[in-house]
Amino acid sequence: MTSRVVRAVASFVTLATLLLCLGVGAGDSAGAAQTPTLTPEQWREDLRYLAEELSRRHLNAFHRISSGAFAQAVAELNAEIPALPDHVIATKMMKLVAMIGDSHTSLDLTTGRKPVRRYPIFFSNRKDGLFVTAIRNVRSGGGRAPLRYAYDRAIGAKLVRVGDMEIERAIQLVSSLASTDPGNTYSLTGRIPFFLRIPEILNALGIMSDMERGRYVVEEANGRQMEIELTPFEVINADQISYLRWPGFRRWSVPLVYSRPDTVFYWYEYLADKRTFYFRYRLCQEMASLPFAVFAQQVNEFIEANAVDRLVIDLRDNPGGNSAILQPYFEGIRRSPFNQRGKLFVLINNGTASSAMIHANSFQLLTQAILVGEPTGGRPNSYGELGGFNLPNSGLHVNYSTKFFRLRPDDDPPAIMPEVLVEYPWAAYQSGRDPVLETVLNY
Repeated sequence: MTSRVVRAVASFVTLATLLLCLGVGAGDSAGAAQTPTLTPEQWREDLRYLAEELSRRHLNAFHRISSGAFAQAVAELNAEIPALPDHVIATKMMKLVAMIGDSHTSLDLTTGRKPVRRYPIFFSNRKDGLFVTAIRNVRSGGGRAPLRYAYDRAIGAKLVRVGDMEIERAIQLVSSLASTDPGNTYSLTGRIPFFLRIPEILNALGIMSDMERGRYVVEEANGRQMEIELTPFEVINADQISYLRWPGFRRWSVPLVYSRPDTVFYWYEYLADKRTFYFRYRLCQEMASLPFAVFAQQVNEFIEANAVDRLVIDLRDNPGGNSAILQPYFEGIRRSPFNQRGKLFVLINNGTASSAMIHANSFQLLTQAILVGEPTGGRPNSYGELGGFNLPNSGLHVNYSTKFFRLRPDDDPPAIMPEVLVEYPWAAYQSGRDPVLETVLNY
């Protein structure tokens, strides 16, 4: 930590007696009654370590917030610690780190001595709302009543309230915890559904009054509402939970993009009627069962043996990883006959981030590819290249940026913008359609 920041922190610590920090509530009696895992002194030691190490290790921690403002926030939290339960302190620390203002600098509440739990429900976040895609398989009935699924109607329903709070306000509050690049709010689309499943976060923000009773209200297509009550689970027990899931439970059809498990990082499909080769790149990571170099060779051999007029590379919902994996294939595409307008398409959305966003940028600047979909969840000129450290007492992990990437030397857009903007609403998703891919196939 610089001497200026150290002096500022010390000054504010002596003055801070307020209980206002960072816009995060103090939880409720249900949260406060939990057995503490750390003493106030231990939390204060973690806070000091966080402030010092983040300031020292980050390439440029105060590119978006001033060192004085950061020091004041640290001091205010330091003063509050004795009156707060553990999960509220940790949530406030998360927001503190998010103030640094880049998408790669964050505090991970899923780590440490007491990782956050989950409510057994999943959401898809679309422009037209948040919709339930999975929920715990809870049976009801008994005696003479036939067994039935208690919450089967929730699958495909729209989320309208969390706890006692309307969904719009809940989204505003949880969004304040997200680490984002300046001007890029697109990445929030994928983070909001995760935050809305975390009991400790929802309680700390004043959204959910009782962490042991997760209450959600959903609305079906016919306007009928239903309240759901869920019990949280420890992540270590996740494999023991059975879910009702979209699309299987409703027997809805599955769009091609979601037709393989997320554990398959890259795969392809030949759309013979459209003479189109579709290459899905889900994660920038090698699969032990199929090294990417071997996969790329299989791709090239297939294309040579079949009639292919158009190549589609799908980078949607790819959070990144190792940029070097795709690079040789990218260079091959640049030299291939597909590097022409109308023959090469790249699909992107707000889940295209980090290394995948770098690839999207390269396709846009260095090839004749047409980018179709939605803006990426990362800013091309931004901080990245992760470093990390753990807080000494809580064990919470902190990520920070060690490098600045200037991928667009001549401009500074908030995201990689598609040439053809196509949104993907829930109605299309639920019906098994993919308007983004449809746009390409009809181009």
